[in-house]
This record gives sequence, structure tokens and C-alpha cells, in this order.
Amino acid sequence: MVADIGGTNSRLALCQDGKVVPRTVRSFANDDWDHLYGIINAYLNDEPIDLDDIVLAVAGPITDTQATLTNRNWTIKRTELSHLINGRSVHLMNDLSALGYAAPALNAKQQQVLFKGSEFAGDVGQFLVVGIGTGFNVSPVVKTNRGTHCLSAEAGHVSLPDSLSVMIGTAIGTAQHFSTVEDLFSGRGFQKFCEIASGQEILHGKEVIQLYGNNPALAKAVDCYAELLGQMLREITLAYMPAQGIYLAGSVARAIMKTAPLPCLGVFSKPYEISGAFSPNLLLVEDDFAALHGCALFKI
Repeated sequence: MVADIGGTNSRLALCQDGKVVPRTVRSFANDDWDHLYGIINAYLNDEPIDLDDIVLAVAGPITDTQATLTNRNWTIKRTELSHLINGRSVHLMNDLSALGYAAPALNAKQQQVLFKGSEFAGDVGQFLVVGIGTGFNVSPVVKTNRGTHCLSAEAGHVSLPDSLSVMIGTAIGTAQHFSTVEDLFSGRGFQKFCEIASGQEILHGKEVIQLYGNNPALAKAVDCYAELLGQMLREITLAYMPAQGIYLAGSVARAIMKTAPLPCLGVFSKPYEISGAFSPNLLLVEDDFAALHGCALFKI
């Protein structure tokens, strides 16, 4: 079994020989469940099978014994998971690491090229997965001829770069609401920024996207947010040097890049002030279930 456990939804599937079995993919709204264990029991009742093991991608920090969701009060223990699947082995990883394993294998239908950057020789090197949804995080990935290696990070909880604080202050007068990267780049951060920038009460971030073409104040707020995202991508590009590209993933990233990509790309495409020109490809992960494919690839 493979599973992608986010702050909002949990996606589960069965896989065989490193490939997800499409008919077995299911998605669960976490708010409907007290804990992940109930979701797994319900899934196995519908898909009765003697599992070999489980690979679980979690939106939060991982230790040898457990995983804790950043944006939900769930702690997932390796021993308890193993008990649920009759003592089989359990593999825990960060959800962005799972996307890191998936990214090199995504096909044209699963991704969209947003910006074509500089050409770099060879098929090996560094790339970066950036997830913006319920929360924010990155996974630096190194692909070599010996395989793909995904590094752990909790980048959402670092302080917001000064360059973005200045931009926010210019746009809405103060950056005091956004002290960390995730305070701004997340579902709740998108909603809060658009409320402050437009002066309008917003029930949900989806409402902003739906009204984009018919509400000038909200459209201006979204364009400004997209420009902030472009600046953030410039910052992390210089931090991680992902010569083989940046993969954007998550519901907020997809919503922004499909609604107001030009302000983001206008900032992102500016030449970087380092030795030589450096501007990697920027891609958008379109497949909501890409992390499941990454979990499957992790096993082979």
C-alpha cells in the first residue's frame, strides 16, 4: 500500500512492481476521521489484500519511529501502523520527498512547463520540489547515476525573507501577519493576504480564484500574491541551486499559476545576480496523486 497524508486529504492506493494500480486509488477528507488509522481500516475493508508493506508520505517531520502532521493533530506511529497491516514493514517519508521520487518520472500529462530556463548539460544534478497547499515545504533532490536521493526539510517554518517583507509592506502597509514563509505561502496565508489587500471578507481561498475575473480588488490582490511567489522562488533558487528545475506542487501553487502566472514568471525570469546566468526550468505538477507514484518508485 502507498499513502499520501496531507493536512486536508489522505490518498491511498495499492501498487505492484513500482506502479500504482489506478483502480485502487481513493481519496479521504481528513475532517471526516478521528485519525489516519480509521482511514486505513476503511480502505482495507474495501480492498481486502495481504499486504507486503506500506510506504507512507506525510506532510510533516519524520523520525525513526513516527510522523507528525504539521497542520493536523495526528501522530502516526510506525509500530501501530505495522499492527494494522499484520506486522508487515512500514516506511515513513515526508510528502515532499515522495514528490521528489516522482518528479523525474512524470510524463507530459502529469506536469506543465511554466518557464523554460537555461540549458544544463547531462541528466544528473539537483532539482527542487516546492509544495504550497495546506502548508509549505520543499524537498531538495539529487539525481545521480546511482539513483534519486530526496533530502528532508521544514522550510515553511523559517522566517520570511526581508525582500518579501518589504514587498508586502509596500502592498498592504505591514508584513506583521506573515512572520514565516508558511504564514504567507499556504491556503490560510493566501486567504489572509487577499482579505487584507482587497479589504473584503473571504470565506475561502477558492472564492478568490472564482471571483478573479469579475472583482478588480481581488484580481489585484492575486496578482500581487503571484509576484510575491515569484520573489520567493528566486530566493530559494539561490539557496538550493536546482539546476535541473523547480517543480511546483499543491493546490495553492496550481491555483496561482493557472490564474495569475505572469506576475510570478516576470519576477522569476529576471537574471540572477550571481556569477553567470542561472535560471532553471519551472514546472507545475498537475497530478494530484503524484506523491503516490513517488512512494511506489521508492520501493524499487
